[in-house]
Amino acid sequence: MIKLYSLKSRIILFFLLLSSVYFIINMILNIIYIHNEKREGLEILMSHAINESYDYVKKYQEKTNLFFLYEIPHMTSVLEKSGARNIEFFFTPKEYKPQKNEIVVSKKLPNGYYFNLKSTDNEIKKHIYEAIFKSTMQHLLYLVIFGILGMYFIHKMLLPLSHIAQQCKNYKDGNEFYLNDRFVSSEIEELKRVLNTLVRRFEELRKKDKEIFAEATHELKTPLAIIKARVDSYKENESHSKNKFIDSINEDIKRLYLEIKSMLYFNIFDFDEKEEFSILDEIKQSILKVEILLKARGLEYEINGSDFMLETRKKLFIKMFNSIFENALTYAKENSKIIIELENKTLKVRNIKGSGNNLFSSKLGTKILKKLSIELEFTFNIKDKKDSYEVAIYFN
Repeated sequence: MIKLYSLKSRIILFFLLLSSVYFIINMILNIIYIHNEKREGLEILMSHAINESYDYVKKYQEKTNLFFLYEIPHMTSVLEKSGARNIEFFFTPKEYKPQKNEIVVSKKLPNGYYFNLKSTDNEIKKHIYEAIFKSTMQHLLYLVIFGILGMYFIHKMLLPLSHIAQQCKNYKDGNEFYLNDRFVSSEIEELKRVLNTLVRRFEELRKKDKEIFAEATHELKTPLAIIKARVDSYKENESHSKNKFIDSINEDIKRLYLEIKSMLYFNIFDFDEKEEFSILDEIKQSILKVEILLKARGLEYEINGSDFMLETRKKLFIKMFNSIFENALTYAKENSKIIIELENKTLKVRNIKGSGNNLFSSKLGTKILKKLSIELEFTFNIKDKKDSYEVAIYFN
């Protein structure tokens, strides 16, 4: 059963309408051709008949008794076979102007009168109506046959789409979309390929999510366990210094905050294709968005080196750079300068240390870069010195 608004019915309806438009145009042209051909043919025969009759009337001219012309067998029979009806020979003092539905040929006599032969075009119209009816019946039969064959072949061509839709409904982890027709169209083959690519990406993302939460759970257990142990120790030991306890707890909370922040930075994975872009342009645009934060902390930035083109996942690169630069902005010493160096497919971000631990100093932060290094195809090095912190990215 084909639904009215389905793709199959719309394709069939489109081609039926297209063929009907062609039929109507062709029919109009045929009507014009048949009408002109029949009329011209009849006019030629009527001219021949009036020329043959001229020898009989030239003696007495308009006084000639024309009844005998109707008695000549070949005269009327040939004309009637060619579509002439209500044949009439007559004289007029002036050239006769045919009325509607009339066909007239005339020959001028020596005395100025006109010898005329007239017929109606009823038979020509009848022939045209019959041709229209016959062609219409043939077209309707063609539409029925074309519609049935069209439904069958379009159903066969679109059947792989139904199979893919069914596979989507019944999808389970690890499934791959497949086609059960060797002669499937290239467009549907491409759809299958794209769906499989999309599913693989989603599965990769889900896998990463599981890894993230597993690692985050593991990394968060330690600071939480330490905090709990400190609280228990403080409760059981009355001689424990309150200030020392607060300082210890404060350091534990900072570490916990850093780990949680690192976990949040894992939300930077995205679906995007590789493309070539200017690394300098993207860095400038990213810094422009956080320029107000730089001013708030009295920070400046400096970009050294030369621009280079990078072919990788642009959106993911931008998110990674934003994380590195915002991290430098957050932990840099106030009124200092953040240095960005570009050289030979290398990106370095360096800042003078302020207060607090750097995001990428944590185990979870380092794991972020490890995962990103696979996605964006780079190696990295973190230099955590006494007074400065640097993240260096080396693109392959």
